[in-house]
Amino acid sequence: MDIAPLLYKNSMIEVKRRFFAIDRIMGAKKGKPRTLNEEFDGEFMWLQLRKIVELVAFGGIMADEQRYATIRAEAKDNPDYRRDWKVNVILRKLAEITPHYLPIPIGELRDLEDGTKNFAAGEEKQTLERFIGIYNLAGEHLHVPNPLDFETLAEFQQRLDVSRESVQREVAYLKAVLWRHAKVGLGFDGATDKPRAPGNPMTAWIIDFGKPAVDDVQMAMAVGT
Repeated sequence: MDIAPLLYKNSMIEVKRRFFAIDRIMGAKKGKPRTLNEEFDGEFMWLQLRKIVELVAFGGIMADEQRYATIRAEAKDNPDYRRDWKVNVILRKLAEITPHYLPIPIGELRDLEDGTKNFAAGEEKQTLERFIGIYNLAGEHLHVPNPLDFETLAEFQQRLDVSRESVQREVAYLKAVLWRHAKVGLGFDGATDKPRAPGNPMTAWIIDFGKPAVDDVQMAMAVGT
């Protein structure tokens, strides 16, 4: 039994929960932060953003697990892909083996004149640089600056001054990509195929987050022949 679709769905439910947690913090009345401290509210939201990007990266492995495991086995040190955790490394490795390493944002389902159906393209564009950039920016908000380095302290304060606006921008972007998306996996035969060789799309997991307050996502699966 292939448990990858179930694992992916569970990961997307967790993503949705983290979006909801951010929305709860962001919706606090002015002067009444949820943690009783606006800076701590910000740190909480950045932590959720960082974990959302991590879940996306692990989801990429789930969709092309055999292909990813094969390329990781080439490494001399730590070839076990199940120990991977660095988002910037995982996403760049995935980019080597599939053009669909990130979720594909999609729009509404459309009825075409020939009787077939397809999804309109999503309005946002997913990019490796943006996902890694969000991950790295979140990390900058989750570390205490050295109090003896006044230049670093000044940079940290500048980030704090625009933290809330930055969170809003990055959440809007990630929601635009993830709220309704397709996760595509390529066909791969470990006995004959090379991990970097082009492969035909063989699976597509269609995800719709639906209503924000509902603690579940809708998922449909398509398999190529």
